[in-house]
Amino acid sequence: MELENALQRRCQRIMKDHNAFVFKTHGSIYTRVGIPDLIACVPSNIETITQMIKNGWFKDNKVGIFVGIEVKRKDRLSELSKAQEIVGGEIKDAGGIWYAIDDSDLVEAIMKTLKGEM
Repeated sequence: MELENALQRRCQRIMKDHNAFVFKTHGSIYTRVGIPDLIACVPSNIETITQMIKNGWFKDNKVGIFVGIEVKRKDRLSELSKAQEIVGGEIKDAGGIWYAIDDSDLVEAIMKTLKGEM
């Protein structure tokens, strides 16, 4: 019988082969209970999402958008690590939204924009 971690790695490879941003979570005392093993932002397009809505894939026709926020202290945005920049680029390449911020007003603007309020 296949081990769960082997199955997870195969799933990650499939998702990456389809240009998704994906990462494996690791449970610890600091991790929220119930977080899925794999988190991903999978690229798609309006036509496909529209068809999926018509086919009932999404509850109440709501579609979520992956948002990644890297939070830095005031005036520390220039201190992004190379790894943080790479992950941000991968999220954006997969169609997600990624920002490094030092002001919560930007997060408020993003949320209002996604809800159609701006």
